[in-house]
Amino acid sequence: MELTQHPYGPEATREERDTIEERVSLIGERVLLMREIPVQSPFSVTLMFDRLEAIAEDWDRFAYVVDLTEATRPGPETRATLKARVLHISPRVEHVAIVVGGNVLMRAMARLFAYGMGLRSVSIHASRTEAIEEVGRAMER
Repeated sequence: MELTQHPYGPEATREERDTIEERVSLIGERVLLMREIPVQSPFSVTLMFDRLEAIAEDWDRFAYVVDLTEATRPGPETRATLKARVLHISPRVEHVAIVVGGNVLMRAMARLFAYGMGLRSVSIHASRTEAIEEVGRAMER
């Protein structure tokens, strides 16, 4: 299913919820990929982080790639939800690699937001391939 350009909330259909959740996937040993939807909302963030936490629940440490190439800048409520969810998992996160494509503004905002959330190890990348390679290296350390 293709998601449309609007914020999803509790009224989302089961198919829409499943599509949002499926954007979080296991891509390596203790390495996850989160492909952010175009218009984030507290509801979509909750769905995606619930899935991430369900996959990683038995891991003492893990890394993940956040692909923001389709995403627009989240509003204040969504940023607050993101921060709370990231802070909850951050003690177990070895590294976060953020994909922003060629968007210079998104690169700066992603770095500022990531450090503002207290993430210890963050990298920003133009491509998903670069980001996946970086989290692989981080997990080998």
